[in-house]
Amino acid sequence: FSLVYQLLEEMLDYGLPLTTEPNALKAMIAPPSVMGRLQSMATGKSSISDVLPDGTISSMPWRKAGVKYAQNDIYLDIIEEVDSIVDKSGQVISSEVTGSIQANCRLSGIPDMCLSFTDPEVIDDCSFHPCVRYNRFERDRVVSFVPPDGHFELMRYRVNTATNVAAPLYLTPQISLRDETNPHRGRIHLQLGHKATSSLILPGGGSTSLGARNQSQCQIEDVVVEVPFPKCVKTATLNATVGSCLYDEASKIAKWNIGKLNPNSAKHIAQLSGSMVIQGNAQDAELPTIIVHWKVPVASVSGIQIAALQLTNEKYRPYKGVRTLTKSGRFLVRS
Repeated sequence: FSLVYQLLEEMLDYGLPLTTEPNALKAMIAPPSVMGRLQSMATGKSSISDVLPDGTISSMPWRKAGVKYAQNDIYLDIIEEVDSIVDKSGQVISSEVTGSIQANCRLSGIPDMCLSFTDPEVIDDCSFHPCVRYNRFERDRVVSFVPPDGHFELMRYRVNTATNVAAPLYLTPQISLRDETNPHRGRIHLQLGHKATSSLILPGGGSTSLGARNQSQCQIEDVVVEVPFPKCVKTATLNATVGSCLYDEASKIAKWNIGKLNPNSAKHIAQLSGSMVIQGNAQDAELPTIIVHWKVPVASVSGIQIAALQLTNEKYRPYKGVRTLTKSGRFLVRS
């Protein structure tokens, strides 16, 4: 509680936002540690710095002064999230794709970076970190900035899609809250598999226009299916052919953890089946909307690629790394 109070005291001035940069807050208030607690107990000294950090009153409050590294490098992660609603037959009702560029900067001095894309027209509704020169982006469609030190979010954007986005996997649900032979029993059967084609674009896939691509080399990771059962379900007995499934009777949510889904393996189709014990009136209960989590490394929906990442104002040549990842945002399947 004391740490939160100290952060709020430095971030707000008479109820108005004052200092919100993480680097400046870390310099003013030391992160909690065992050594810090022992030192505070021994000396009675607060963890709040007595002096303002470098750069607080400069034109670049996000950048610390005097930063030095033995090895200079900067890493960029292009992460795109797919929000989608899919009906029982597998048809996409609505979809939206948003993206972000997460950066990890370890550069000495005050580097001036310029990031350019191969096809910036595929992204829209961009929002940037305060370090980005917005007028330069509006004029030249390049991201010019002096990066903060450490981890930060460089920008967010929305992907322009002419049609609904097809996910790299499918889920076929069959859920009945009333068995024909026993009205107090329900049945559930889920089948999840790898689609032959989707809207994802892999490196070397040609044009960056949206379209179906061969997904034979596409591996889907961290696949998790969540089934929120209605209140009329007392308990459920579930069996999975791939992965493991746990049912929480308190929240009435079944979590099916599949893991990796490789189209070239023998277990490229996963199934979950079981029965439910129904109590009360199940006629008014709605069938659950299933939530699916997944991610695909290296792939993207927009096909956006970084053409160049140039550094000026410093003499060294840093190492530059770029990764791409597409994952599910709010991916819902109606049953």
